[in-house]
Formats: sequence, structure tokens, C-alpha cells
Amino acid sequence: MKWLDRWFQKSDIEKKPVLYCVHGYGVRRTIEYAPLRAYFETLGYRVVTPELFDQTDETDIDASLWIKRAEDGLAQLIAQSERIWLVGFSMGGVIASHLATRYRVERLVLLAPAFEYLTFKSVLGKVEEVARNVIKKTDKPIPEYPPLPEAFFAVFRETVARCRDSISQVFCPVLILHGSADETIPVSSSKLAYAKIPHADKLLLIIESVPHRILDEPILNLDVLKIIHDFFKQEIVKESTRR
Repeated sequence: MKWLDRWFQKSDIEKKPVLYCVHGYGVRRTIEYAPLRAYFETLGYRVVTPELFDQTDETDIDASLWIKRAEDGLAQLIAQSERIWLVGFSMGGVIASHLATRYRVERLVLLAPAFEYLTFKSVLGKVEEVARNVIKKTDKPIPEYPPLPEAFFAVFRETVARCRDSISQVFCPVLILHGSADETIPVSSSKLAYAKIPHADKLLLIIESVPHRILDEPILNLDVLKIIHDFFKQEIVKESTRR
């Protein structure tokens, strides 16, 4: 019956997208998205956060497996006809740009994406130092996270190398957020990535005095999440770079 067909079509249109969030190269892995998860799940969205590696397993050093773990979860959602809003933080931002070229995603958000990065000791030391500082500031006790094995950095480097060129083939709308005080990934990383996106439906926001882990900033946290939400709702203008 035609009226029944129309009813089901309307239901499909109103179905909320799934937020698929790819974590970065850090000891907390998916916990990095806790603020984002709390914000969007309160609004009725489903948030999916695959884990890319196991830092307690020193043999988990295959870059193709790290990328595949990110891809497998997304492929399952696509197979279920889910609408996808894709988010990637740091290394996860580079992987997310790769996924956006292989799967139909409605929007892509990159948080301090690691298209370019600093030295071994800087990256490895900072991700652990920042994570532990966050743990110390948390009201609720959180168990110590295992450190990242030194062998993992080579996997991080290979993962980025395999995925970084994908940004020039991303055709969905893209929002990039980067802190001007990022101690791990230089702002130039996002500027270069922004320039390579081959369309005008893109936005780069450089947030003053904010370090690498944008979602951990208690003062700006809610503002950042609202910016992301507005972008998802198509309330941010095209082709604009703001400082």
C-alpha cells in the first residue's frame, strides 16, 4: 500500500546517524571519546568506538591489522544500512580519512589529525604524559593504563604512511579542529591536510591555547562538542577557515 510505503520511507529518513569514532595513538584508546560519547548519547545518538590495538600485547605490531580493525567495524554498520558520521582523533583522524574514501559516510570530523607528527620520543612520551595527567585530575579513580610498547611507534608511523594520502580523495564535508598549543601534532599538519581536500565543503578551526587532546579541555569541552554537532547538522558555512 502506498501510504504504508510512505510511512516507512519517512521513518528511514528520520533515523539518526551512527557516530563512528576512531581513536588515536594513546594509552587510553577509546576512553579518549568519553566526553563525546556522553554528549551525543544524551541526545539519542549511537556512538561506536572500535579499539585498534592492545598495548598489553607486544606482538600486536601489524599496521594492516590496526587499520582493518577500524575498517571492519565501519563495514558492519554500512552493511546494516546505517548512516555514518565519522570522527577521527590524531592517528585515528588519518585512518578516518582513509575510511571516508572507501565507504559512504555523510560527514567527517578530524580532531588534531596526525598527518604530520613530531619525533619518536616526543610523540611516545607526550601521549603517555598527557593521559596520566588527565587521570590524576579525574574525580573518580581510574586504574593505571599500560604504557605503549616502544615497538608500537613503528606501527603508528606505518599506519600514518599508509593512510595520509587519502585526504586528497575525500569528497564528503570535512571539519578539522586543531589546538594552537598542540604539543604532539603541529598545526601545520591540519593546514596541509585542509589544503588537499578537493572540494569547498570544508572547515578548519584552530583553537587558541588548546593542546593536543581537545576533548579533554574542561573549559572548552562543551563548546567543541557543540561545534561538532552544528557541523553534523549542517549549520556551519562552507569553505571557511577561522582562527
